[in-house]
Amino acid sequence: MKKMNKYKMMTGLVFTLTFFLSSCVLDLEEDTSGVFSIGSLNTQSDIDAALAPAYRSMMEAYRESHRQRCITYGADDLTTWWGGNKEIFRIFDRFDYGNGESSSHPWLQYTWDQYWGTIYFANTVIDGLKSSTADENLVLAAEGEARFLRALAYFHLVRSWGNMPIIVDGVAPTGDEVRATVLENYQLIEQDLLFAEANLPAPQNVTAVGKVSLAGAKTLLADLYLTWGGWPVKDASKYAMAAQKSKDVIDMNYYSLLPFDELWKQENQNSLESIFAVQFSEAEDIRYIGPQNFHFHSAGGWSDAYPERQFFIDFPEGFRKDITFYSEIPQRVGGGGQVTETGETKPWPESQRNHPMYRKFNIAERKDLGNKLFSFRAVEVYRYAEVLLLYAEAQTRASGANAQAIEAFNQVKRRSMGLPYNVPDGSVDVATMTADEIVAEKGWELAGEYKRWFDLVRTEKVQEVTLRRDPTEEIALVRQPTEANYIAPIPQETINTSKIKQNPEGFKIQ
Repeated sequence: MKKMNKYKMMTGLVFTLTFFLSSCVLDLEEDTSGVFSIGSLNTQSDIDAALAPAYRSMMEAYRESHRQRCITYGADDLTTWWGGNKEIFRIFDRFDYGNGESSSHPWLQYTWDQYWGTIYFANTVIDGLKSSTADENLVLAAEGEARFLRALAYFHLVRSWGNMPIIVDGVAPTGDEVRATVLENYQLIEQDLLFAEANLPAPQNVTAVGKVSLAGAKTLLADLYLTWGGWPVKDASKYAMAAQKSKDVIDMNYYSLLPFDELWKQENQNSLESIFAVQFSEAEDIRYIGPQNFHFHSAGGWSDAYPERQFFIDFPEGFRKDITFYSEIPQRVGGGGQVTETGETKPWPESQRNHPMYRKFNIAERKDLGNKLFSFRAVEVYRYAEVLLLYAEAQTRASGANAQAIEAFNQVKRRSMGLPYNVPDGSVDVATMTADEIVAEKGWELAGEYKRWFDLVRTEKVQEVTLRRDPTEEIALVRQPTEANYIAPIPQETINTSKIKQNPEGFKIQ
């Protein structure tokens, strides 16, 4: 009988992750008993317990925002402090990589490990379900969940590091695996998501908050196809497929947009704007540390991530900008197990880091959990505003902007100005739009949300955006970026313990 308690991924790092689910909400607390069987997945509770580590591993990737985002600092929605322990962020911010160098930092390893952990756990569940005696529909839905999580992990890996080995069984890697091509990775992701799409429940029928639904599979498929149409594969036929999958989600008439200031509140987590989100838990003290990543030291954080000046200046004035950023930086002190407001603020040009600071990630912050800020709010992997923009862009690229695509775009723009999103307004609405305008709008709507870099890469706009960079930015560029900077160096420990070839030598498109 197979047991699941430890696995060794390509990194040589050993994990023990055994987590369980309840019937109504994801329960992420670790089970210290250390082992459970995957050889007899015959009930809903058996299957939920087997799926829990895959959800947990994906959550851990999102939990530490700074580590997850480290390879994306070449985008204009992120820069970092010029001092302290931020060197790995500065490496990517200044494009000091591209030929296999800068691969040894442990923070680069962290997110890689979590994504591969998700794949391993998903594979193990899929193997275990082959002998399940549970109801067929239950088994198919569970396999759909596992395949969605595997697809999401592979999607993050291939966009970040290029082509990955294809591992689709529950056996720990041997180190002899070799890299497939980017196209082969896309095909695997597509296959998994088509299965998930066919077998996952509608969003109103999921059995627990935090579990993925049919809408999540369709949204990730739309994102995959949109990416497939751009760099590096550049198969423009996929744009129409992206448009169809995102429109499918819109046509469910299930999702809606919240007022932008309401969206980020704790009580509005997992709202009707949330397509799929990773979960945290106050009851189990599983905290999201993003609030401290996005705030300066003087405001209760670590100064890990804040926007470049030009991005902030270009960001359209109005309601959404006021919620997205602090332009007056609150001054706080940490001590005695809490963060305390001093009542003072500083204009951003005079602040500790001489930049604006993200605000939206901290609307649900907690100041009473330690000397730095935390939150328990779920973090959206996909939200409905992105679906609207996915559809608008994909439709525009596929066959031109039609009335439905323009309306989807205008809904996001209306909400950004604090207006009812589904009521036409001549002061905001546009009659025409270009794909470039939609990509820009997406950058503003999803600022700091682990999206902008990947959009700039697939549209080959990294160089264009970098040329607009404010020359007074404290992190000086090593070089102007090229395609060699579109993918990150594979973590060195993986190179040392496997037959994986480092980028760019090992990068193969098709």
